[in-house]
Amino acid sequence: MINLLLEEFYLDQKEKFSLELIAGQEGLTRRITVPDINRPGLALAGYFDYFAFERIQILGRTELSFLQGLGREQTKKIFNKLMEWEVCCFIITQGLEPPEELLQAAEGKPSPVFTSKMPTTKLIADLTIYLEDKLAPETSLHGTLLDVYGIGVLILGKSGIGKSECALDLVERGHRLVADDLVDITRTAERILMGSGPELIRHHMEIRGLGIINIKNLFGIGAIRDRKRVELVTTIEEWDEQKEYDRLGLDELTYSVLEIELPRIIIPVRPGRNLSIIIEVAAMNQRLKKTGHHTAREFNQTLISWMQSDER
Repeated sequence: MINLLLEEFYLDQKEKFSLELIAGQEGLTRRITVPDINRPGLALAGYFDYFAFERIQILGRTELSFLQGLGREQTKKIFNKLMEWEVCCFIITQGLEPPEELLQAAEGKPSPVFTSKMPTTKLIADLTIYLEDKLAPETSLHGTLLDVYGIGVLILGKSGIGKSECALDLVERGHRLVADDLVDITRTAERILMGSGPELIRHHMEIRGLGIINIKNLFGIGAIRDRKRVELVTTIEEWDEQKEYDRLGLDELTYSVLEIELPRIIIPVRPGRNLSIIIEVAAMNQRLKKTGHHTAREFNQTLISWMQSDER
């Protein structure tokens, strides 16, 4: 399960979110497991049937005003009831004074209480974006990722097939390297796949017979990117005379990454084939498809129409 330690969240983001820990320090070992935020209005009113206790609980002016109208004894009962659940943590917004009943209920309990000076809606929006990024599903693939004409092209193939050499040629032709050898991929909330390189080997490339080279130092800052959306997968494989390859482009192959299907093309390698140009054209063709133009289908439809008209 992908999760985030509360202590890590607090230490890394306390300046950005203007956080101050005021109770429940024992709960910093608890983990944030979901990116969603909850405003526990119904729970404060005593309705717990669908209480999202695993989320960060936000208490703003509306919630605190409601509690003031309940009186101290009822407020104390409500917070004691809340603490029976494994609540992730509480954040009181707008620099408001935390209810004494909450601090008493949190004493010795593993549910930290924070205050923030940020407005409620601003905190929820920024916190949601942060958590969606930190808790995004991720995986790593052995391959090379480049930005080719604005399209994130992931090049796959067995070791030694020529992925890095092809990528180096593309960089020399003006395209940008994102990652070589190992590509880290995360899935955002919008079901977009973002690829990047591990920090240790970022912007480096291994070329057999040459060794490790630094693309940033050799070609300049314009030859690299830290992150790029993955939109096309190209698989390089050795030419197999017994295998029939797609010659029209009507077949729509896909490659699944983190439960998202990406368009995929297979490029067979044989002497005399210029892989860099083929990948450039594949990237441009993918851009064309995004605008609603599928060349192979349009040609096929034109051919069918011509044949039908000729039969008449």
